[in-house]
Parts: sequence; structure tokens; C-alpha cells
Amino acid sequence: MEFTVVILSEHVGSYPKINWTEWKDRNRKQMKSQGDVWSMATLSGTTIWDCLENSQINRLHLVQWKHSDHTMYQVSLPRR
Repeated sequence: MEFTVVILSEHVGSYPKINWTEWKDRNRKQMKSQGDVWSMATLSGTTIWDCLENSQINRLHLVQWKHSDHTMYQVSLPRR
């Protein structure tokens, strides 16, 4: 299963093997303030936890995530 994960761009350097792209959703683009810059990548795993562990992503760096085929992002992680 593929997941789209979003982190603050300041943490991209912690994951040099992952291909990150700058990302902002439609709502954030409409804000007057530029705010934080986010980066997005699509990664594989059987669950979101598996995805984060396989890619060695610190869960505290995660801003939001979703299954790649879903339209709504989630901001909290499910229980293990």
C-alpha cells in the first residue's frame, strides 16, 4: 500500500534517500501568510506505522498523511 506523507521542509535533510517535493494544499495556498513550507513524498508500507518505520521517519516530523488513493489527509496516527 502507498501512503502520501507530509513533513515540514526543515526536516527533509534528515531523509536524504527520499524524493521530497514542496507541497501545500489548496487551503494553505489561500492563506495570506506563507507559514511553514511543507514537503511531500509517496512511500510504501502495509500500514502507516510500517511505512514510517521502513523509511525511518520520525513520527514527530509528520504533519499529515493519507492513503495515496484517498482525498482526505489525517493529522493523527492510529493506535498500533
